[in-house]
Amino acid sequence: MIDRSIANNKYPQTNDNNDVINLRPLLARYSNYWPLFAISFAIAIIGALIYHKYVPPTYEIMATLEIQDINDSAPAEKTSLVDFQQLDEVNAPKVVENEMEILKSNQVIKQVVDHFQLWANYKIKHGLFKDRDIYGMSPIKVNLLNYTTPITPQNLKFKIIDTNTFILTGGSNNQVMHHFGDIMTDRTGSWAITANNNIKHYVDSVVEVGIKDPEATILNYQNSLKIEAQQKPATVINISVNDNDVKRGEDFINYLIYFYRQAEVTEKNRIAKNTLQFIDNRIDSLSGQLNNTESKIEGYRSQNELTDVNAQSQIYLQQMQLNGEKLNDINTQLNIIDKIEDYLNQPGNNSSVPSTLGITDQHLVDLVQKLSDVQLERNKLLATLPEKNPAFEPLNNQITTLKAAVKENIKNIKASLLTTRQSLQGFKSNVQSSIKNIPVQEHQLAGMGRQQSNKAALYNYLLQQREQISLTYASSTSNVRLVDAAHILPLKASKKYIPFGVAFLVGLLFPAGFIYGKDLVKNAVHSRKEIEQNTGIPVLAEFSFLDLAEPIIFNNKNNKDNFILIEQFRHLRSRLISLNPPDPENAAILITSSVANEGKSFISSNLAVALANTSKKTVLIEMDIYKPNISKIFGLPGTPGLTDYLKGKADIQKIVQNCDQHPNLSIIASGGFIDDFSELLDQKLFSNLVEKLKAEYDQVLFDTPPVHSVNDAITLAKHCYITLYLVRYNHTSKTLFPFIQKLHAEELLPKMNIIFNGLTGGRDSEGYRYENYYRN
Repeated sequence: MIDRSIANNKYPQTNDNNDVINLRPLLARYSNYWPLFAISFAIAIIGALIYHKYVPPTYEIMATLEIQDINDSAPAEKTSLVDFQQLDEVNAPKVVENEMEILKSNQVIKQVVDHFQLWANYKIKHGLFKDRDIYGMSPIKVNLLNYTTPITPQNLKFKIIDTNTFILTGGSNNQVMHHFGDIMTDRTGSWAITANNNIKHYVDSVVEVGIKDPEATILNYQNSLKIEAQQKPATVINISVNDNDVKRGEDFINYLIYFYRQAEVTEKNRIAKNTLQFIDNRIDSLSGQLNNTESKIEGYRSQNELTDVNAQSQIYLQQMQLNGEKLNDINTQLNIIDKIEDYLNQPGNNSSVPSTLGITDQHLVDLVQKLSDVQLERNKLLATLPEKNPAFEPLNNQITTLKAAVKENIKNIKASLLTTRQSLQGFKSNVQSSIKNIPVQEHQLAGMGRQQSNKAALYNYLLQQREQISLTYASSTSNVRLVDAAHILPLKASKKYIPFGVAFLVGLLFPAGFIYGKDLVKNAVHSRKEIEQNTGIPVLAEFSFLDLAEPIIFNNKNNKDNFILIEQFRHLRSRLISLNPPDPENAAILITSSVANEGKSFISSNLAVALANTSKKTVLIEMDIYKPNISKIFGLPGTPGLTDYLKGKADIQKIVQNCDQHPNLSIIASGGFIDDFSELLDQKLFSNLVEKLKAEYDQVLFDTPPVHSVNDAITLAKHCYITLYLVRYNHTSKTLFPFIQKLHAEELLPKMNIIFNGLTGGRDSEGYRYENYYRN
């Protein structure tokens, strides 16, 4: 028995994913389909020539605008609490990105599309295959009167009979004569055809009108319109569009700019008008409020008898001071009079009379002075005479008389002074009350004055703003300056060759895609690298696919094509000799594959001949009783064979057949079909047969049925040292890789090596051509 674990470990799995990408195998495979590529290139080039001849080129039309920022100058000084820069957007700064979006807006583009009816395309027959676009020169005009979007695109043909009538050659009203201006109805809606001034030049002509949905047309122009700023922070932008008709492209861009500028001016005027209306309303409101405030101030001053609050407060203070002085003087006089009264009311009081300093009544002063003189004279007599002396009599009478006169005078003066004091005190109260009211009056007047001042200032400011905005409204212009009107750019030379470049790509990609799709569906193996990376099993040899006259290539060495395969089998023979075990008794080779038609019998028969040609006795055993091919290849009878030996119907000498053309080669045919063949392979009889063959022959080859369908190869594995597992180019499916890998990983077959068979085009799996030395 063979130690298969040692054998398999000698060839570890390899899965090198870091290999350099090699395009040669791919190119070599695709080169086999060169007729398909040639036909594809020819068709594509013919298509490009037709396209170049009959399809008009697309031109790029461009215009340049400068978005002027009116706020580049220093901002005006604000003179009021109200900032009309926020209210009046006429002077709002322009942001270039915003203006670019406005130019591409649906509203602006819709105005251009509707103005030129760009949803309608007018053509006239021009040659056998070509139609001429008559934009701007059409003799008729389609007017959509009532329609619902989306409109289904349709082509209508109108034959112009004369300047008044036409025939609609397409649609529901086919071959019916109509007059220009008639309203017609179909699935699009209601519409009418009107004649242009040049209608007489197109009598008996057929005009084809392609009608598209207006909304879809607007969206197409939005997507195709290109608006770019030349550089930041510059405010110059380029507007471009691609069109087959130069005039249509120029009209679109020029009128796009026109409607954009008109929209800007209209918006400015609208804002200015609304602002003026707002200001006029505010002026009217403020005028009434200002008149009302002034009337309130006037009534308040009149009601409170106010002229100048500050001056009047000064007067009140002066009056208060003067009144206080008078009160002090009267109080002083009353105090003196009170003292004089006290003096007079004390009987027998002979002291000096109180002073009259401060008394303004001269008569009282004189009386008091007389009383004081008489009193003084009496006091002098008292110094020399007794008080009861008759000399005092006249003086006492005089004193009594003077006191009575003083009392009477004091009574009158005191009453007058008290009345005056009461009056002064009342005046003082009035003045004090007036002074207390002054702050309140001043506060109220200040509030009404402040309202009047604010309303007057706002009123004057609104008048000034109205004049300024009126001037703006009267002279409103766009802040967009047209630098360059729409003009055609030179057609780039590279664009002329774009159809041919596309044709080249189509001619390349179509067959390549077809081949790739075919390979993807078939999912077959195409390279040695795929096998080794997905299975971890080395590829021992590769064999080309050739159309052979006979299956044994060594029988016809004069055929130059056979030399390639002969050398490939010699290479495999050399590799096998180096891999054979030291013990010749174990030199048994198992040849199998996953599925049928992978070239197993072809490899087995020719490998057996190659080994026999080295003077090694070789026996090839046909183990595939289901599809026996070895006997047919060598022209030998199929019976008696292996099944006859296992059934005991023939001995070993009868089943071994010698090959006349190759003396060292013997063949054992499969024999007739038996249903218990697999069970017989496990019996001792078959093991004895194998041992005898190993002892007699230098090489024993087993050509087994496909292992994915029949288990016979796995049963034979214990008798063999090495397995040659066939994988056929563009035939074996990649889905079998896990199955092959599992066989190898579980060591079900000894020392597995892959034989990559059926390579086409005279190339190996890396795309290199085989050496032509022997052929030449």
